[in-house]
Amino acid sequence: MSEVKVGVIFKSYEPLSAIQAYAKQTEDSGFTGGFWIAEAYHWFRSYGLESRGCFTALAAATMATKDIPIGLGITSPYVRHPTIQASEAAGIDELSNGRFIMGIGVGKVGIEYLEYDIAVQKPVHIHQESIDIMRKIFTGEEYSYKGQHFESSMPAYDRAGDGLRTEIPIYVGATGPYMQKLAGRSSDGMLLAGLASPTFTQYAIDNMKAGAASVGREIPDDFPVGGVILAACNNDGPKAKLATRAYVGTYVVNKLRNIKNDVILAGSGLPAEAWDPFRAAIEEGTADNVAHLVTDDMQRRFTVISGTPTECVEITQELIDSGMNLPLLEVVGATEADNIETIRLFGAEVLPHLHAKQA
Repeated sequence: MSEVKVGVIFKSYEPLSAIQAYAKQTEDSGFTGGFWIAEAYHWFRSYGLESRGCFTALAAATMATKDIPIGLGITSPYVRHPTIQASEAAGIDELSNGRFIMGIGVGKVGIEYLEYDIAVQKPVHIHQESIDIMRKIFTGEEYSYKGQHFESSMPAYDRAGDGLRTEIPIYVGATGPYMQKLAGRSSDGMLLAGLASPTFTQYAIDNMKAGAASVGREIPDDFPVGGVILAACNNDGPKAKLATRAYVGTYVVNKLRNIKNDVILAGSGLPAEAWDPFRAAIEEGTADNVAHLVTDDMQRRFTVISGTPTECVEITQELIDSGMNLPLLEVVGATEADNIETIRLFGAEVLPHLHAKQA
């Protein structure tokens, strides 16, 4: 039986003062899964939100906490060379006294601003090479590396002698089967994107284990399998469901327009025609306003953690029982106070009632 860990995640479009308040509340509320930041991009200006750098946001969160893990879930190796990613990661790891978890993934919404052809610069190769280079840098050993996409060499440095970690965990954000297999072959943990239902979680775990088996790697029961799950917890259940509705709509549009992964949508169990109104909104240019298309049933089928504490216990446990041992609550509310209340209430009235998946 593996331990239940639940974390909290915010995108880096939040004000830094709010991020610090959320991080502190996360630690005070007993979330052993830690506090995480997902890198936001200027695409979110479409929703009236302004992006901050993810490592700056992580530094702010680190300084507001003392003990819980600090995670990045995720940034894209397409936007920074692995040597730069490694130096940023090493800085946050030092600032947090060894609490940092590095997370990388495609970030397709973000890289659409860049002149990348991912049909040529394929994600699996890009991510594998990034992992290889970052791990070499973390060891402090001299190396020379020439891959298909990245190349670098460095002299040795005694990181351990400076009291710095020589191994920093690297998690892979994996939406499709090839990236899920990569997570099993090469990563220290797998992170699933928004709307990760139990069906999709099990699908991803099967792919992850297949990837591990292909290189003779055995995946332990406590291997981290995280998922970014929209969350709002309130004693007023309808208020909580209203808070997540617009974000579910945005995620559905993103899956249809950018990520184009039908397996995620199918994992809800809803028929294919359920997405026709969203496709029509994309065609009509109204995709930024689709909250009215999202029903409570749709949210429940996607295992969105919204409702009363009792409802949140049931939904979160369902995800844990599917194999997700690191649910990351993407807390969404109308105000900073609402978000703080979700974290506080979840810690007080949901976490104590969760249990690990039975072996």
